[in-house]
Amino acid sequence: MIQMFFAHWYTVLFTLLWGMALVIAAWGVRVAQFFNLRMPRVIKQPLADKFPMVAVIAPIKGVDANTRQNVTALLQQDYPHYRVIFAVESTDDPACALIHAAQAANALRPVELVVAGRATTRGQKVHNQLAAVDRTTSEDKFLAFMDADAHPAPNWLHALVSMLNSHHIGATTGYRFYVPTNSGAANGIICVLNAMVGTLFGPYRRTVAWGGSMAIQRADFYAFGVYDAWRGALSDDYVLTYCVKKKAHRKIHFVPQCIVASQASFDWPKAWEFAVRQYRITRVCAGRLWLTGLAGAALYISALLSALVATMLMVLAGSAWWPAPLMVLIGLYSLSILRGWFVLKAACHLLPDHGAAITRARFWFTWGMPVVHIVNAAFLLGAATGRLITWRSRRYLMRSRTSTTVLPDG
Repeated sequence: MIQMFFAHWYTVLFTLLWGMALVIAAWGVRVAQFFNLRMPRVIKQPLADKFPMVAVIAPIKGVDANTRQNVTALLQQDYPHYRVIFAVESTDDPACALIHAAQAANALRPVELVVAGRATTRGQKVHNQLAAVDRTTSEDKFLAFMDADAHPAPNWLHALVSMLNSHHIGATTGYRFYVPTNSGAANGIICVLNAMVGTLFGPYRRTVAWGGSMAIQRADFYAFGVYDAWRGALSDDYVLTYCVKKKAHRKIHFVPQCIVASQASFDWPKAWEFAVRQYRITRVCAGRLWLTGLAGAALYISALLSALVATMLMVLAGSAWWPAPLMVLIGLYSLSILRGWFVLKAACHLLPDHGAAITRARFWFTWGMPVVHIVNAAFLLGAATGRLITWRSRRYLMRSRTSTTVLPDG
């Protein structure tokens, strides 16, 4: 009797586990398919024929291999009325010489360099951004924010601000797609994980701002409390998202034309540092989002492994029911491959100039997806404790979404 009870109990448990995993995996495929089909169509839609003045704020530190090309692309946007304010920590930064050269080479485009100084109560990036915001005026209707390691398309700025005149849109955002510079496993997995997050953008309820490609009306930046919230913040985008969606009850509009390419060159130590830092920031600033990601990863892995183990045990025991867990195993694996394939196609469609490089990670987008999920779970668990963040050689203690302690060097 007891044996029958436990057999029934385990049957119910695994049926629920496998059923939930299959449903969520199918939902992930549908989301990726929708993103792959809809976003290329959205890109072809005409943009608003209005060109208000925009102040583009670009915090920058150091000069990487692609910094010069990124700065040039930012200064050559197909938008008539904008100026660019670069913000650095100190005059010793090698980026200063690059910006001065850009000023000389682009006499018709207003370019300004702001030296923000060392941050003491917030993240250095946010500190630089606020210093640049302080240099804007009421003539700048929109504020656009751009990361210096991202390469914008010529219509990036026009697309980013096009929807900001709508009364229910509080901010607009693009996103970053990593382009692998080599075929290493760490590099490919980071590219896949980042692209999978990108496919979740779209519906207003899910969209959050990404700091490397976002815009807001200057008046709303102050009215929604973003300026004040940034005073002690480490994360620019999560804080802006909270102010826009929770405080002002406005929507954040995702603009697929504003997906930008960033060169990815990760080994395992760099991948671990990057992913754990991002997830730790997410846990502090948007705890429910982090928990959702952890629960999803745990559900997929536990369902996949339990189906594999159940199949082997049933085969060894001579049970006639072994095809049931085998079908679950095949179903989960097939759905993960299909989802990854849609994500890969979307990335190639949205960044056609980088399609060949993106396909370097084809294996991880398809056959290697179970490993991607396992590595992602390890990243999420690595961020489960602690509030210490190391970002560009600076150490921060995140006390809350809007409170940060800058730790001494060393």
